[in-house]
Amino acid sequence: MNPYTHLTMNERETIFLMYEQGETIGHISETLGRSKSTISRELHRNSNKDGSYSPSTAHGKYKRRKQLCGRHRTLDKDSIFQLVKRLFLNEQWSPEQISGRLNLENSKNKISYNTIYRAIYRGDFDEPGLSTGNRGAIRKLRQTSSSQRGQKSL
Repeated sequence: MNPYTHLTMNERETIFLMYEQGETIGHISETLGRSKSTISRELHRNSNKDGSYSPSTAHGKYKRRKQLCGRHRTLDKDSIFQLVKRLFLNEQWSPEQISGRLNLENSKNKISYNTIYRAIYRGDFDEPGLSTGNRGAIRKLRQTSSSQRGQKSL
């Protein structure tokens, strides 16, 4: 059995033409080499409110659904990104503190400290134009650990 592939624009046009000519779903599926349920689902899912089927509209709906599916990064939301950036760079909070505070205050904006560290090392918080050795966010992480060197505990 072949692995599943999405319907192409040409297949959608063929479905439209054959369906308009009164062909059965079974005959359309045999012609395209697809399952009957695939054709039936396509017609049901992508028909207009009046019951008509348009291949271009169906393909547009498919593309929109495809963009919305899958996993999205937590920091892609601008409000969360700006909040985390401000707390890290301006308020000098650690990623652990930011994560803990957001998880306590707002159940919608849960974020792990690992996500924040990945964003820092990826350079998401850096200002453009900094040299690689002088990247602001990573430098802040280095300064907190290096400032404790030489201190002795009694």
